[in-house]
Amino acid sequence: MKPNKPSALEAIVSDLKQDQRVRRAHFVPALMLVAIVAVGVLVSMKVRPDLLELPPAQLAMQGCLWVLCLVIMPAIGVGLLFPGRSTRVLLAGGAILLACAAATGWPFAATHHGGHGGMDRCLMLVVGTGGMLVLIGFLSGAFVQRRGVSGVFWVASGLTLVALNVVTWHCPSSGLMHILPSHVGGAALLLGIAVVVGILSRRRNR
Repeated sequence: MKPNKPSALEAIVSDLKQDQRVRRAHFVPALMLVAIVAVGVLVSMKVRPDLLELPPAQLAMQGCLWVLCLVIMPAIGVGLLFPGRSTRVLLAGGAILLACAAATGWPFAATHHGGHGGMDRCLMLVVGTGGMLVLIGFLSGAFVQRRGVSGVFWVASGLTLVALNVVTWHCPSSGLMHILPSHVGGAALLLGIAVVVGILSRRRNR
């Protein structure tokens, strides 16, 4: 008796499972490298001395942001998670709000308008750290895993927020005139660089 041939649906499901296994095989090592780089930068540059003195709510939101930018956003970008449209909008909006709260401390901690702006050490730290992370994303093929270009923005945003979190945990300054141009400005610059690298990577892959 001849064995039954797999149906078209079973073949499709098998292909999708194989595709997911391949993507996980690329995602997990890249995730570990990104985490190692982030921890390595914090160890070498030193964590801000008042980190554990921050308001518990601010620390909790920073923890949520770490999970969001390290795992969830890149996983969406490479096609391991497929949230619905409304969930994606909530995640994107939540990431922006979490990043603002994590970087400035508002509304959990007092902020002031002092500080110095311009291209300083923190801006270079964001761009330098982010540059290493973008390189990992490029070499791992994270930007080309999904067919749609939206994957580039999810991966780029996740890597950018990792770099922003690193400088937030390093720099104790709470002055908006320092945070906005140096921390947030550096993150905006890095996001633009990451998106360009991602798009060029897709074109090169094609």
